[in-house]
Order: sequence, then structure tokens, then C-alpha cells
Amino acid sequence: MKYIIPKTLFNILTILLFIAGCTDPITEIDISNVNLETKIKRLEVDLFRKKENLSFEDFEMLKGEYGDFLKIFTENIVAVGGIQDSNTIYYLNHFRNDLQVKEIYETTIADFPDLSLLNAELNYTYKRFSVLFPGSVIPDIYTFISAFSYTIVVDDSILGIGLDMYLGSDQKYYRLLDIPMYKIRNMNKESIASDCMKSWLSTEFELEAEKSDLLSNMIYHGKLLYALDLLLPGMADSIKIGYSVDQIKWVSENAKDMWFHFTENELLYTKEGKEIQKYIGDAPFTPGFPEGSPGMTGRWLGWQIVRSYMKNTDPLKVKALFEESDAQKILKISKYKPK
Repeated sequence: MKYIIPKTLFNILTILLFIAGCTDPITEIDISNVNLETKIKRLEVDLFRKKENLSFEDFEMLKGEYGDFLKIFTENIVAVGGIQDSNTIYYLNHFRNDLQVKEIYETTIADFPDLSLLNAELNYTYKRFSVLFPGSVIPDIYTFISAFSYTIVVDDSILGIGLDMYLGSDQKYYRLLDIPMYKIRNMNKESIASDCMKSWLSTEFELEAEKSDLLSNMIYHGKLLYALDLLLPGMADSIKIGYSVDQIKWVSENAKDMWFHFTENELLYTKEGKEIQKYIGDAPFTPGFPEGSPGMTGRWLGWQIVRSYMKNTDPLKVKALFEESDAQKILKISKYKPK
């Protein structure tokens, strides 16, 4: 007799076996004694569970279950009013009963019938996070749909995931909304954990405005991406930074020429906003670079500098990395020189 492992269980086993197989000393972090169990709460399910309108009692139950996140959802994400406003239930029901919103919800549930795999991935990741950043807040995690308005929402102790923004690159809605293809490429479930951790880290550690030259921006984003190396071991670099496989190949093969461009044109210390955006901002390509270049080439180079710096210091002291605010010092110690 053949025994078929349910798809969700199979995926969990696959990721756990993959995690167990990671033997790179840089990513060997002992989480065996970390007592942490994340549990994703699905607001979209509880919000759309009833076919009829939500009653006052239903809304009170949602308040009790979702607390501050419900406040963020009603006031900011879908903007239907404050949770103490008597009119909010009316507008929230209007949102629920919209035919397009209902279709988006049904599509999302069909694509995400179960979040066991995502929960296991985030639980594993936050265990590593708690070791690397001791004493840091571990957020409560929620999912929602917003009719394509929000991807990741971060507050003091809250992490919200807009599942309708991760329905896959073949999703018809994204093209109807004229979302650029370079963004659609990353709107898939494989990118969720990476997006979550980048968003969380970027609010925990913000770039100091007075140090916002190009090099500081490069190093800052390099720190975020290096943290993903440790938090999400085995994840492809292309997913971490949001490149295609061909784009990863391009930056790897052209690293020397890119670095020469930055140094020869004395760009590293520019504070010109448009110039910084050209190399740091998310874009389909880098203006002035040859055909095939991706955007965010400054982030990628910053990542390589930080990787080299950490090899020359201590690969696991990532909290100290974020506390080091001198980008020039990091560049010097890194001895970065692309081949």
C-alpha cells in the first residue's frame, strides 16, 4: 500500500530536512534551547468567515482576538474608521461585500489554504533572530488582504502580511493594476519570509539621515541582506534581493566594472538624492549601466562589502554589525576588491 504525504506536511518535512542539512559554519546557530513558537493569526479568514454582515458582537470578538492589529487594519490598511467608531462596522461590511474584494479573498484562500509551512519558516527564522539579536522584540504575526494596497505592515510588536500581494507572478490582477513586471516577479509565496525579515530589520535598525551618502546607503542595505544570510540559510540570493537568476549572474560577472564605475566617478560619498536613488532604488535596471543590469546594484555591492567585512571580523556578530555606523570603516576592514 502506498502512503501519500499531504502536500503541506511534505513541504514542512522538506524545509526541515533542508535546514538540518545546512552545515556552513557561518550559518550554524544553536537554536535548540530557544523556547519560541510563532502562531500566525489569519484576520482575513475570521473577517470573511460569515456570509451575512458582521454584527456588533462579531466586531467585539475581532477586537478581543486581534487587538492593536485590528486597529491598524481598520484605520490604516483599509481606512474604514477607528475601532471605537460606531460607523466602522458599516464600512467594514461594505469592504467585505464588495464583489472584487470577495473574489480576491477567494483567490487568496485557494492559494493559501494552510499556512503551516510559512509558520514553520518564520518560527525557525525568529528563533535564529532571537539568538543573533538577544533581547529584541519578537512580533505577533498576522495575515490579511487589502485589495492590493499593502504588502508587509510593521508596528512596535506587530508584523502583518498582505497575502493578496503574494499570489504568484502569473496572477491576472497584477497585470490589470499595471504593476511593473520587475515587481510582479517577486510577488510570490517564496518571497514572504525574506520580505518579512527585511521589513522588520529596517524598522529595528534605521539609517541615520545625517549619514545618508551613497556608501552609507550601500552598507545599510548590505547589512540587511547579510542578516538574511544568517536568518534564512539556504535561501537563494536571488530571492533575498529580489533578482532573477540571470540578474544575479549579471552582477556577479560585472562586479569589477560596477565597482570601478563607483570609484572612478567618485560616487561613494555623494549625497545627491537622485544619484543615490539611481543605484539604491528598486528599478528594472540601473541607468547608465549596460543592457541586462538590474536595479539596486548599489545594494548588491554593499552586500558583498558587508560579507567581506564579516569574514574579516566575526561572521555571527550581526548585532555588532548593525551597531557599527561608520560605513567607511566597514569598507576599509572589508578589503573589498571584486575579481
